[in-house]
Amino acid sequence: MRIYFIGFKLHCHFSGSGNADERICRQKSSFYIDEPPINTDIERFFTDYASIPALMLRDHLITVRDRSWQRHTYQCLGRWRFLFPSIKLNPIYREILEKCKNEGETLIDFGCCLGQDVRQLVYDRVPVEQIRGYELDPFFIEQGYELFRDRDVMEKNKVFATGSILDDEFLNGIKPADYVYVGSFIHLFDLKLQPDICRRLTRLAKRAIVGRQAGALVPAEHPRTWDSIGGKIMRHSPESLAQMWNEATNGAWKVESATLQTINNMNDSHQGLIFVVRKQREQ
Repeated sequence: MRIYFIGFKLHCHFSGSGNADERICRQKSSFYIDEPPINTDIERFFTDYASIPALMLRDHLITVRDRSWQRHTYQCLGRWRFLFPSIKLNPIYREILEKCKNEGETLIDFGCCLGQDVRQLVYDRVPVEQIRGYELDPFFIEQGYELFRDRDVMEKNKVFATGSILDDEFLNGIKPADYVYVGSFIHLFDLKLQPDICRRLTRLAKRAIVGRQAGALVPAEHPRTWDSIGGKIMRHSPESLAQMWNEATNGAWKVESATLQTINNMNDSHQGLIFVVRKQREQ
């Protein structure tokens, strides 16, 4: 059953029991794009990495994306941003590759969702046993296996696990990595909670914390409107991000680079704040 409203499209499913409480609807809002933005790079990646022929790719992507969208209406799903691994945009990505491939250093992708950045590292020949991904919802890890068709190798190497950044017992059980990547993660929290999130991330990293998030020229909190959780999210400017990290860690971790970039992925354009935070040497 499909119901159309001005400005929104809703998909509604009924269980058949007649109970209105069992009705499941998902908004298709302005950040839901129907067609996957397939280009030659995406075709080549999925052909090489997942052995998915170009003629089958569109249907494969739509199936996994729409299944994931029914679970959670994240913009990265609605706008197909998971097809453009953001870790490649980071200014120290080449450093990460060189350190991991040549010196055996390690990386954690925290809040990895479908795990696209983990797969980009593997595609760029980082040994899979040096990478770990953590996600709150195991459903997205399962969908990542489906999307990239690599369940066997990922499960064999125990790459992915589930847990919450707010769970101290869980964090204490994680072996720190040289690098931590957080893509579209820190901005999910409000201004009050973000400093604590930063401190928790430093428990997992030995060298640097890198990532991207929604940014703004003028830092401000915004209503969280894309799901039923409610609350607010905080979008930083480069200056406010640097100030937060400095204050949250008493100067032990400092922002080395923070750049606002307008990122254009086919028919999706958005402003991202791409950053590098380094652990400072003890005096």
